[in-house]
Amino acid sequence: MPILYVVATPIGNLGDMTPRAVETLKAVGLIAAEDTRVTQKLLNAFDIHTPLTSCHEHNERGKAAFIVQRMLTEGLDVAVVTDAGTPCVSDPGTALVAQAVAAGVEVVAVPGPTALAAALSVSGIEAQEFTFFGFLPRHKAQLREKLLDMARRSRVAVAHESPHRVAELLGEVESVLPHTRVSVSCDLTKKFEKTLRGPVAQVRQALEADPNAQKREYCVVFRWEAQDLAPPEPAPELGLEARLMDGLARGMSLRESMEALVASGERKNAVYAASLRLKALCAELAQQAPGEKSGA
Repeated sequence: MPILYVVATPIGNLGDMTPRAVETLKAVGLIAAEDTRVTQKLLNAFDIHTPLTSCHEHNERGKAAFIVQRMLTEGLDVAVVTDAGTPCVSDPGTALVAQAVAAGVEVVAVPGPTALAAALSVSGIEAQEFTFFGFLPRHKAQLREKLLDMARRSRVAVAHESPHRVAELLGEVESVLPHTRVSVSCDLTKKFEKTLRGPVAQVRQALEADPNAQKREYCVVFRWEAQDLAPPEPAPELGLEARLMDGLARGMSLRESMEALVASGERKNAVYAASLRLKALCAELAQQAPGEKSGA
């Protein structure tokens, strides 16, 4: 039975390529790569001559079936790689693995570098438990909703972000969850690797002041703080008179406002009594008005 190997590759530093990964890529009959041009450079660096085929987010579902069929009919061992890091972790590969499993093909991990683990390890944030969210929504309203959902799920979260949006992301975090502490890492394992740590406002300001900030890929670790997660104070319950007034303010007659309250489940007698109190209050205010004007 053929084997599908899920092979992690360096996220920036070629020195992180494991001997087992090199041996595996040399031994298989085919490498399914996210971008064959990127992977070819990696293969050249390690004198690997295995044939390549593309398998990326735009063609993976159709290509996966073709690759698995070849594995079954030819007894072909295949390795799946992405441009950097571990396949299937916020990267292509999941569809190929799923179809291989469904076809009874053995799937074996060849572990190695992954940005989320590297970012967590240098964050200084305790993370016995954390949640990984990959890339976050682009639309502002969806992003804010997602951030609140992330904070409710886990005290620590990890996400990827593009260089052009990382400062904007931190700005939204600062607006919605202002006490958040973050660790923002870029160019992990590369020569100019950098990590900024601290309150979200401080890190956002540092990124905005950095002229090179938009040239790097980012992995962000968030630690949400309890004061941002406390449930809001419940709104005071409005009395029936106030609710009748609200109906009047929205253009209803007093009768229509009363009927709406009864329809919502309020007792008819209570609503009627509230209407009498409201009428009495209005009459009292009307009587006071002339005196107030004359004394002015």
